Amino acid sequence: MRLRSAVDQEIRDLIQKKGRITFAEFMQACLYSPLGGFYSSRGNRISSHFGTSPTSHPVFGALIARQLEQMWHILGDPPVFHVIEVGSGDGALARSIVEACRRMPPRFARALNYVATDYQPCWLQSPDHTSGWNYGTEGFAGPKREDTILGIQRVKAEGSRPFQNVVGCILCNELIDNFPVHRFAIQDGRVKEVFVTSEGRNLTEVLDEPSTPRIEKRLASLGLSLPEGYRGEVNLAMEDWTGQLASALDRGFVLTIDYGQLAPDLYSPQNSQGTLVCYNRHVVGSDPYQDIGQQDITALVDFTSLMQLGDRHGLTTVGYALQSQFLTNLGFSSYLDALQTQDLSAARMELARMAMMSLVDPDEYGDFKVLAQTKGIGLGTELMGFENREP
Repeated sequence: MRLRSAVDQEIRDLIQKKGRITFAEFMQACLYSPLGGFYSSRGNRISSHFGTSPTSHPVFGALIARQLEQMWHILGDPPVFHVIEVGSGDGALARSIVEACRRMPPRFARALNYVATDYQPCWLQSPDHTSGWNYGTEGFAGPKREDTILGIQRVKAEGSRPFQNVVGCILCNELIDNFPVHRFAIQDGRVKEVFVTSEGRNLTEVLDEPSTPRIEKRLASLGLSLPEGYRGEVNLAMEDWTGQLASALDRGFVLTIDYGQLAPDLYSPQNSQGTLVCYNRHVVGSDPYQDIGQQDITALVDFTSLMQLGDRHGLTTVGYALQSQFLTNLGFSSYLDALQTQDLSAARMELARMAMMSLVDPDEYGDFKVLAQTKGIGLGTELMGFENREP
């Protein structure tokens, strides 16, 4: 008989105590439980389960660095330009952005203060790491480096004091898709919520009245008319999240990169059984109730709601594009062409080309969406990554 993991037992104990739990509670434990959630386990290297744009090729970070430099100019070239990357994972994006900024105009490089924060950072701990990073643990405390050396502060999100008075950019790459979601189904013309309970040794689902009216309120705000039997997800965690970002940002930008859709596409007939996906060692699955704590669980991001919530909290949408369009506008082709000038073997050049092309391939990362929002900046702001582009 296979032993249950600690997080699996934690979930069953919670069900026994409450009778049933929301899927959001289940997903929260699976991903973030300190007893062995997917993202809280130090031994769980994310790269062994799925790929990301930053791990595909450093040109992804280099192009974002170009966008950040323009943002700095739009803000009036402040002496300190904060970039707060939330959900920094293994630091791949932080490394590529900072390395690219080393090769950019010195004034911008000196102004950059990069803070990478995560629920459970999993970077190398060596103090003599060649990237010259600074490992902070007390939250947003300003630059900790010599003026000529770019540093990255590593901050653990849990327990650190909130970011405040940020002038710069808050950057979120593939983060919101891992927020716990509530699942729903249309039954007898009404919205019912999917709850998780146990039946013998198995976890099972039951439908009942929603645990909160916010689920129906969100669906109503999107003007949706869903057919009988339709199933989907609602990300309520985005509401508090957006408020926190707006409070932290004094003046600047929020740049969100993730896979998702606008509401009419997200809640379309093609997604009539929801968009929940699991990743376990590069194998894609649809059953969240197996390998608890050992697999990632994600759902497509509702970018319409993200924009509406931003408007409510004073964040103005200034750009929305496919990742392929965003990177192309920032000069992707120039990096691709530059491969020909590098002293690489034919095989290595082809590998690099394939890795770069995955960033704009619609069947890989090119179909991701990029959303830019601003606060404290006048209307008419046009960012290079979004010039005359519609996804």
